[in-house]
Amino acid sequence: MLLMSPHGIAIVADGMGGHPGGDVAAGLAVAATAEALEGAAGRKEDGFIDWARSVMRDGILAAQAVLLQRGEQQPELRGMGTTLTAMVMDPTAGAWVIGHVGDSRAYRIRGTTLDQLTRDDTWLQQQIDRDASINRAAARHSPYGHILTQCLGLERPPQPQILSGYAAPGDLFLLCSDGLTGMVEDDVILSIVLDADLDNGSDPQIPVRQLVDAANHAGGRDNVTVVLVAFEHA
Repeated sequence: MLLMSPHGIAIVADGMGGHPGGDVAAGLAVAATAEALEGAAGRKEDGFIDWARSVMRDGILAAQAVLLQRGEQQPELRGMGTTLTAMVMDPTAGAWVIGHVGDSRAYRIRGTTLDQLTRDDTWLQQQIDRDASINRAAARHSPYGHILTQCLGLERPPQPQILSGYAAPGDLFLLCSDGLTGMVEDDVILSIVLDADLDNGSDPQIPVRQLVDAANHAGGRDNVTVVLVAFEHA
């Protein structure tokens, strides 16, 4: 599930496959986080980043509480869970804040470089952190690659990653579910976005559709959600 808001908010949530109510969990998490972020989006005054970081963390924890509460109210939904990657920005200053739980991702494209900003909350990523010699290219195809170490909806409260910074003119931000990154290599993702030539006014929906198509053509083993964010500032 995704949300794009006119108020400077983008959110991707991917309900956990094999768990009850994954689509319900994703929808609830997006709604709760968006509601919390509405006050932070477009804030045009000093202190945006510090304030938005706090609001982002509170919003993600509020989404966690909503999921647990719904599970109590509807026992058939107990155990539902979702990933969440959310971005809120002040376009006038180029300031941005990202909050993240799970294995959906946020990337930044600057020039011809694609940087993964978020860290996957997976068992495999923990092993890579412990042993730098693990071949990342081979590891991405591991059957253990999607075992989450945290998500929204579990009894244990999540510890969200909160990232922030300032965009340079021309920066693009890509938020996506693992349905994209599990099927399409990073260099292919970058090539598709760069070939769209967005700097010359091309429709940004074109590379988004191409990325979804690339994931489906590669096998499409999971839901594919993609958001591409571009903003200019003085």
